[in-house]
Amino acid sequence: MVERKLIISKDFNDPEYAKNVANTKRVLEKFTLDKDFNSLYKENPDKALAEAGIEVDAKSIAMLLNDEESKKTRKALLDGSVKLFDLPDCYVRYMLFMQEKLDSREELRTKLCIPDEPGFKEWRARQERRCFIEMGSNAKKMIHATLMFELTEGCSVGCPFCGVAAKGLKGIFRHTDENARLFRDILKRMHKLIGDAAGYGTLYYSCEGLDNPDYEMFIEDYFNEFGKVPQTTTAASTRDVERTRALLNYGLKNYPHIDRFSVISAEMRDILFEKFSPEELLDVELLPQFTDAPASSLVKAGRNRDETDQDSVNGTIACASGFIINMQEKSVRLMTPFVSDKDHPTGEWILEKAFFSSADELEEIVRRMISQYMNVQLELDRPCLASCDFELVNKDGKIWAIGHGNGISSYDSFLDQEVLDKLLSLLKEKKYTGYEVLNLLPEDVNYSLVILLLKFLWNYGLIHQSQSKKEMEDM
Repeated sequence: MVERKLIISKDFNDPEYAKNVANTKRVLEKFTLDKDFNSLYKENPDKALAEAGIEVDAKSIAMLLNDEESKKTRKALLDGSVKLFDLPDCYVRYMLFMQEKLDSREELRTKLCIPDEPGFKEWRARQERRCFIEMGSNAKKMIHATLMFELTEGCSVGCPFCGVAAKGLKGIFRHTDENARLFRDILKRMHKLIGDAAGYGTLYYSCEGLDNPDYEMFIEDYFNEFGKVPQTTTAASTRDVERTRALLNYGLKNYPHIDRFSVISAEMRDILFEKFSPEELLDVELLPQFTDAPASSLVKAGRNRDETDQDSVNGTIACASGFIINMQEKSVRLMTPFVSDKDHPTGEWILEKAFFSSADELEEIVRRMISQYMNVQLELDRPCLASCDFELVNKDGKIWAIGHGNGISSYDSFLDQEVLDKLLSLLKEKKYTGYEVLNLLPEDVNYSLVILLLKFLWNYGLIHQSQSKKEMEDM
């Protein structure tokens, strides 16, 4: 029987086990990235594996590659006629590895990325609930990271599918003495303000991390503050193979985690397979993102969004509900995932963007944004706004929340039709405080029911609150 071993761990040390999982993974990568390999494998599996230098038995992995075999295996596992650990070692080990990755992502979303700051914690939870209603199971992929950094302004790669439509490279935040002091100061302040959740972000977002020649030096600063090596997603993995290899080794040595390489051409694919062994890329997800890739799957957002295609469902690649700090531009924006539409083409809801000149000023801005947007409870003296990614509709006394991403949910309001129509109309105007909404409803309304409904909608992100009217006047 196969013993389950956690691969994404500093304690993992089993070369034979790693080799087996890595070679199985390499077969699947070849299937998703190389149509010529697919064709040869269908004709002669053993020859295809031998020519690719993959050390795995074709019969043992058939249930991973063949749809019919896969269906039979799943059915047998579900009905109990076959036990998981009775299956071939390579299948069991690979499935356990996949489950380990899913468990790791789930732990990030449900535990590690939850901030200590009370208002931030509740706001993030509301965005998470909203995304689940809007996007269904796809929302599980979002960890809702609280803090991310950008070490350049713009990106040199210019991927035609870029989900955030990153602009061209304009500047690089180098690791000078002055810049390093600023960066470390910001890390300490954000760590203190947000908590340990701040250490589960990245040093890239709408940019390419490897555009910065000092990327690794900033990673070391990050590791010294949080004890973690941030995850890297890059579309420039083959630009300097030895640099990429060193980056992977640093993570493996100090804080094992999953990195991701966007494979944007057949040439890049071939270089990765030639220069890196299966074991070296065991903790790296290779994302097929070029036209000829058999399993190319691109999110319809940013530059890949097609407004003329009415049948497709847009999406988002955003995975943060928190602060994105651009060190080169010295800016900070508060954002959360959003299904891409004409008003939010990049799949981001940016609540505010501000600029800073020092760590003191940045901390002041972040604290002000938390106070302004992240109230712990629904406050009736603040304007209540219907969320712009849902259409709230009254159907027979029920509220139907119809999302841009085809998400639909219904809720009993326990209010009369007329009252509910009026309430939804006021929320859609996006200018009335909770008290004003109550005052504008019919006099005989049950205010307790209305307040309960407002709290429910607010708790699930179906309405949100802006600053109070007094704050709006002061701005």
